[in-house]
Amino acid sequence: MTGAADAYCKWVYWLDPDTKGDEISRYSQDKRLVYRARRQPCEALYARREVSMVPPEAWDRQCLRQGSWYRASAKKGWVLLVSNREQPQLEPWGRITIEAFSPPRLASEQDVLETMGDEKSIQLLPEGWGDFSSWEVEAIRAYLAQQGIELPLEAVFLYYSANHLNFAFPKFFVETSAHGPAPYSIQRTPLVCSACVELFGILGEEHPLRYLVPCPGLKYVEAAPGQYFRVERAR
Repeated sequence: MTGAADAYCKWVYWLDPDTKGDEISRYSQDKRLVYRARRQPCEALYARREVSMVPPEAWDRQCLRQGSWYRASAKKGWVLLVSNREQPQLEPWGRITIEAFSPPRLASEQDVLETMGDEKSIQLLPEGWGDFSSWEVEAIRAYLAQQGIELPLEAVFLYYSANHLNFAFPKFFVETSAHGPAPYSIQRTPLVCSACVELFGILGEEHPLRYLVPCPGLKYVEAAPGQYFRVERAR
């Protein structure tokens, strides 16, 4: 797996329909090369997909609740393009790779409660973020049981929320010489959700570098234990 992780690289582009309409049309018409995400935005992360396009409606399907972050952001209505190689005619938002990373510490229950008690932070939580569908509730409970985690959904949701808020107001980060504070996922995979929000720069754009564990729903990329997604903004 190490070799595969070393080779993994995805370039991320955001296309504004008002200024990049011609480019969106061109990629949309290329059915041979360009894969169009159908159910989840993270389909674009599959290594064998050379170029993937994520239309706005893809955030309203299987990941409707998680897509609330996209719908509340400045990128609402924009098209996401993800490619294995740079697209020379476009300006990239950033690049995703996989590398070994060891977080200095992970969040405790008390850390999470402190974050969620901060009014400034929780005002960022978008409308619809807490609207779990019945099938998602059952899926999460089954997954937690499989992982041996005995926490109610309400407590797990606090971890989900605090993890996202850490990329807006970092409390868990590593200091880097080139990029300043680099926030990272506050817990392991079972207690995080919707990594796409940070992988694609919807949240925490002011931090040029970040490290993320895959969320449970990200089935399209395999990372070995101790490996994180490294997301670096291009500009």
